[in-house]
Amino acid sequence: MANFLELVSFRWVHQAAWLSLARLLAGYGTTTDALWITASELTVASTNRPDRLEDWQVLVAQNYRVLVLKQTQREASRPDQVSIGLSFDATAIATFLTWVENGLEAGAVLAPMLQAQLPQAQAWLSASAPAMEGFVLDLLNVMVQNQPGEGIANSSSTSEFLSDHPHFPIKPAQHSLNQQIEQRLLLDQVITKIRQSLELPEILQTTVDEVRQFLKADRLVIYQFEGQVESQFLEKVRPRGVIAYEARIDEMLPSILNYAEDDCFGAKHRIEGHTGDREQLSHANTLRPSQPKAVVDVQQTYQSSPCLLKVLNQAQVRSKLVVSIETGDRPWGLLIAHQCTEQRQWQPWEVEFLQHIGEHLSVAISQAELYHQLQQQKRSLEVCVIERTEDLQDAMISAQSASRAKSEFLATMSHELRTPLTCIIGMSATLLRWSFGDLSSRQQNYLTTIHDSGERLLSLINDILEVAKIESGRTILEVSDFSLSSLTRQCLEVFQDKARHQGVELFLDLKLSAQQDNFVADPRRIKQILQNLLSNAVKFTPQGGEVKLRVWRENHAAVVFRIEDTGIGIPDTQQVLLFEKFQQLEPTRHRQYQGTGLGLALTKQLVELHGGSISVESKLNYGSAFTVRLPLQQLSPQKTLPTPSKAVAPEPILGRIVLVEDQEETAGIICDMLTAADHQVIWVVDGSQVVEQVGLLQPMAVIIDMGLSGANGHDIVVALRQTMATASVKILALAEDETKIDAAASTLSDTGGQDFSADEIILKPVNPEILLVKINALMSLPIS
Repeated sequence: MANFLELVSFRWVHQAAWLSLARLLAGYGTTTDALWITASELTVASTNRPDRLEDWQVLVAQNYRVLVLKQTQREASRPDQVSIGLSFDATAIATFLTWVENGLEAGAVLAPMLQAQLPQAQAWLSASAPAMEGFVLDLLNVMVQNQPGEGIANSSSTSEFLSDHPHFPIKPAQHSLNQQIEQRLLLDQVITKIRQSLELPEILQTTVDEVRQFLKADRLVIYQFEGQVESQFLEKVRPRGVIAYEARIDEMLPSILNYAEDDCFGAKHRIEGHTGDREQLSHANTLRPSQPKAVVDVQQTYQSSPCLLKVLNQAQVRSKLVVSIETGDRPWGLLIAHQCTEQRQWQPWEVEFLQHIGEHLSVAISQAELYHQLQQQKRSLEVCVIERTEDLQDAMISAQSASRAKSEFLATMSHELRTPLTCIIGMSATLLRWSFGDLSSRQQNYLTTIHDSGERLLSLINDILEVAKIESGRTILEVSDFSLSSLTRQCLEVFQDKARHQGVELFLDLKLSAQQDNFVADPRRIKQILQNLLSNAVKFTPQGGEVKLRVWRENHAAVVFRIEDTGIGIPDTQQVLLFEKFQQLEPTRHRQYQGTGLGLALTKQLVELHGGSISVESKLNYGSAFTVRLPLQQLSPQKTLPTPSKAVAPEPILGRIVLVEDQEETAGIICDMLTAADHQVIWVVDGSQVVEQVGLLQPMAVIIDMGLSGANGHDIVVALRQTMATASVKILALAEDETKIDAAASTLSDTGGQDFSADEIILKPVNPEILLVKINALMSLPIS
């Protein structure tokens, strides 16, 4: 009943081949004179289906026939493949149709129209075998084209599956089948080379060698035009060119490599007029990809061009096949096959094959030219970057020189100005307290003015010097343990008399437990911060107003100072200028309040020196509130002032930070965040040059992403620690998880106990407040 299976051979094919095969049979089966039955059209409720037969199709017509069977998938190792059986044998197909008829007698259901065609199909199968070359070639193409990932071996095995089938009906077509397979394989090789390489000479020479061998031509050359040729000019202009690539059958055949065209009579001969045989280019027969030219007899074709014919004879050309190579809409050159030993009748498949090769070469050339342009642009950009970097380096050196000159000037002026001011303030104070005679009221007023003016001037000079020291990176914190309640009371006492004189009330709101009172920081700088803020609050609060200092701890790790007043307030448009140096919010001609505009700028720098933050809330005519958050510092006996011997390297500029990050989004956020906090940020994308760049830039701190895609963050940290010019730089590591934190914090045990870890580590995504706290705390530490 199911002995037709014995006449069918099975093999594994890709699932796509089965689907395409089914579509092909459907196309053939929809003709009016064919019987086409699929498993879905025969309900076999009472018919015994052969074991493992999952699907099938049978197609019978007068000129072709085939039986296709699909077995049930049972091999787990081949999830994307199916087992397919093919048979062209009339006996096997007739037996299968008999099985179908038996099923109908047993109760199976089939469309009446198909049942009526069964006798005719059996009659066709009883007749002599038809010639099915075209039909089988279609089957072959479907099988080969839908077998991804197996290449040459798959195509050959598919051919053997059909042509070596015991009932394969067209043995004479074997040569044609093999030719088509070889064409496809060679095309695949060319396409693969195009995709794998951007080296155009290698692609073109390999293609010339392999195509010549496949076509069995005596010579294959590529003629390349000089410059660029517009397509619309080919009918009027004879493009000049040169034989750029050549493959010959043997050394006996003369080479025409590097032959160029002057004209037909020049010392350099134009070989066969590839681009300019006058018949092709001087008239309307311009070569296009769809118009190859096959010449069987050059003597006859070019008998009206004796000069050209002479050159062809010198090259021993008897027949030729020419196709064009274009890039975009411009001709690039020609691909030419020569037959030299005898005349050759070029076959249609040879013409089509060479044309396909030319089209794929066009793609390769376009890709290579684009790559070449990109490389040129890259080199140009690199030159620009180098020049710009050199300019920046020169500017940086100039800035460093200017900064050093400014520091030296301020240091000199510090001594020269403070010495006489000390005398002025001291002597005026002595005269006010005790004199050799009674002073008139005018004399006392003069001395008071001299004394107060001297103190204001000394305070201004101290502020300027303090700002300069912080900006030059020469200021460090003198950290100690102190009482917050005691320090804040001392600050308020300084302004009690001034506040009482102005009619302003001062309040202290301490929300500190006994365990929270002690704090570790620089008490002198914190006094400076609070006194600057309280001074402004009292100054800008009118009579009857109040100033309140609130103090509390946050999570035992930070202290918060909030200075609130009921003063004149600050307009929203001017709040952005509050922390700028020498900025006054009053018009110069209507100044009511004294001041240089340095107090808040210095306050902000001192806060950031602690790794803290300062913010302001204000409403015009209602008052202002300044909030300062300072993190707990660490006591370290090693924190000492830098010794003169460490001043050999260029002085780092306060706020200069190098960011090593290859993720643009993360880098943009960090750069904006730090720039807004008045830091100078230099973003480095390539981790391979970090050590050299840090040594050149001498930043206060380096931020390194431990998860760089092109470099190992831990290796960069180690390299920075091991290099003398960068060993003392402060390093903040960015890590995505706890694993990266462990790597960033690790040390090398085989280096004599030397520490090669990052100074601080924070997790990504970056928290702005934590980043600012960490980076400012790092930059406040002394150089180790």
